[in-house]
Amino acid sequence: MNQDWNQNQNWNQNQDWNQNPYIVNPGYQQDKQNLISQVASKSFLIVFLGLIVTTISAYLTVNSVTLLESLCTNRTWTIVCIVELAVVWISSFAIKKKALGLAAGLFALYTILNGITLSVIFLIFDIGTVQEAFFMTTLMFGALTAYGYFTKRDLTKVGAICGMALFGAIIVSLLNLFFFHSTGMDLLMDYLVVAIFVGLTAYDMWRMKQQVMVTGPEEANRIALFTGIQLYLDFINLFIRLVSILGRKK
Repeated sequence: MNQDWNQNQNWNQNQDWNQNPYIVNPGYQQDKQNLISQVASKSFLIVFLGLIVTTISAYLTVNSVTLLESLCTNRTWTIVCIVELAVVWISSFAIKKKALGLAAGLFALYTILNGITLSVIFLIFDIGTVQEAFFMTTLMFGALTAYGYFTKRDLTKVGAICGMALFGAIIVSLLNLFFFHSTGMDLLMDYLVVAIFVGLTAYDMWRMKQQVMVTGPEEANRIALFTGIQLYLDFINLFIRLVSILGRKK
């Protein structure tokens, strides 16, 4: 009877391992935590490099009279914005197809184009406002990514709600740009978009952990690149809206 019980216990343990190795193998949890840490480090490196390239691109544009004169025409501005959107869409598609080299190259191109379009910030707002907004964005970004990394809460609903809210905010902003021309609506959208990207920043970091937990090391670079691009976009959007809010106050 003891022999039957031992055999049954071994069978149950093996079944538990097949269904959930995370529970019965302590080393599994440690390996996953190490992998999550590595992916997070790569993602932050991608964000950092992207911001460096964007800053250099913006600086060179501001100091080029020819580029500024060309950029200030509606036609050039529209073309650059359309190209930016296309590059982001194609890079996301490339990541899904695991064409990481192409996706990385397109992201590098996007950071350059983004620097060109963001250069007008230095013409519209004083340098003190830009520096203050960048400092605030950095603090918020650090706190939100830390929350997304360490929280035990499920942020799936946060991501869904923020995604829908962002879609609505884009529509309202376009309507206001072309039809209503309300400065009050602009300011309201600034605060709303900041709130949206507060949620999305935490969600994107949390989602990275979940993706790593259900995949293996072979997917680490893909997840790191995807998360890095998303976090870069979160940072840029927070920065732009904070510059706008602080600029209006001054």
